[in-house]
Amino acid sequence: MRGASSIDAVAAAVGDEPLDFGGMSSPDGAITLLFSDIEDSTGIEERLGEGRWAGVLRDQDVLVRQLVEHHGGKVVKSEKDGCMCSFASSHAGLRCGIEMQRTFAEQPVPDAGEPLRVRIGLHAGFVIADASDFFGRNVVLAARIAEHARGGEILVSAAIREYTGSDPSFSFESRGEQHFKGLLGEHAVYAVDWSRGDS
Repeated sequence: MRGASSIDAVAAAVGDEPLDFGGMSSPDGAITLLFSDIEDSTGIEERLGEGRWAGVLRDQDVLVRQLVEHHGGKVVKSEKDGCMCSFASSHAGLRCGIEMQRTFAEQPVPDAGEPLRVRIGLHAGFVIADASDFFGRNVVLAARIAEHARGGEILVSAAIREYTGSDPSFSFESRGEQHFKGLLGEHAVYAVDWSRGDS
């Protein structure tokens, strides 16, 4: 069982405050949420030292924001090495996640000799009358899916797979039904093959 993660910190920071998703819903009202953080960030910080790790985090934050903006998304919240982003399109959100993985895999951390291993999770939900409750559940589900991912992995919900599954540039592998803390029932999770060159 993993301890508290940066993903958890981002989800907790959202709390009950109103979230700014302006312009981020698709025509049918769905919003795609992407959570990410760095695997073993505490261990990397210990190896690099606080000063160099702070520099890595600054560079990572700039890069993530550039990639999210490039794909038409928005960084809604960030804490330490974790962030929550929103997109009007599940295709755009998933392509952003794929580009994030490819970018970090190709850029070893100076003095660490290895790339950052990023965990990414995506989920999509709808804007409905009781928005605060529905957004709360969707935020939690997206965060739990990201926490379930390993470093270098993208996991998505059944909703993301449904929205993007007809696009042949995406490849999914079932990871079965999962139980997540704070959510009732089982939730289907899929891994995305981001190594394919056509995504």
